Amino acid sequence: MDHKIKVLFLDIDNTLLDFDAGAAWAMNLCFEKAGLKYRPEMFAVFKEENNKIWRRIELGKLTMDDLFYVRWQTVLRHLGLTADGVEMEKEFRRLLHLSAVPEEGAKDILKYLYKKKYCLCAASNGPYDQQINRLKSADMLKYFTHCFVSETVGADKPSRQFFDGCMKEFTDVLPSECMMIGDSLTADIEGGQAYGMSTCWFVHSGDKSAIRQNNGGKVADYIIYELAELKNIL
Repeated sequence: MDHKIKVLFLDIDNTLLDFDAGAAWAMNLCFEKAGLKYRPEMFAVFKEENNKIWRRIELGKLTMDDLFYVRWQTVLRHLGLTADGVEMEKEFRRLLHLSAVPEEGAKDILKYLYKKKYCLCAASNGPYDQQINRLKSADMLKYFTHCFVSETVGADKPSRQFFDGCMKEFTDVLPSECMMIGDSLTADIEGGQAYGMSTCWFVHSGDKSAIRQNNGGKVADYIIYELAELKNIL
């Protein structure tokens, strides 16, 4: 147990909320509206291309604004389909705005951490209104003191500018008194480590092969397979 930790930064997608479940639901409806036939196996293509795009955003090679003109155009091209990618992106975002499927144990762990008097902060890349609405719909927003989302911070994880934007809200807290918790080895773990924070990598139980990846030779301070395991750390 680390008694020095005062502030917890928690990623949202695939950490607190099941992004994949919401995205698959939204993709199905987007295809229907565009007159395309959706098959469940197509979601693997979306995940592959979406992950590549977000990695490029993290590296500064793309911006959030580029998403409108890149995401669905890339997915459709990979699938050999034709439709208006910009319109699909608009519809996809509208539907994601409504999706709020909690990860297993997410509500319980937030309640636990809140009772333990940690200062809880959401830390997410993505559209601000969408992320706030999803946390609210999932009845999680009430636990957070701050919600740091890249659109309003003005920078994306894992950049130092993102964490600078978060930390300027605290006058008496050091990075070493913070922990970044998330599922992304790049955005969450690399970002938090580079800033001097403790890190906790949430590896989904069905994805233990991911543990064989490394973070430039470094690993997170803690690795968990279920959110409830945070009780053993904090």
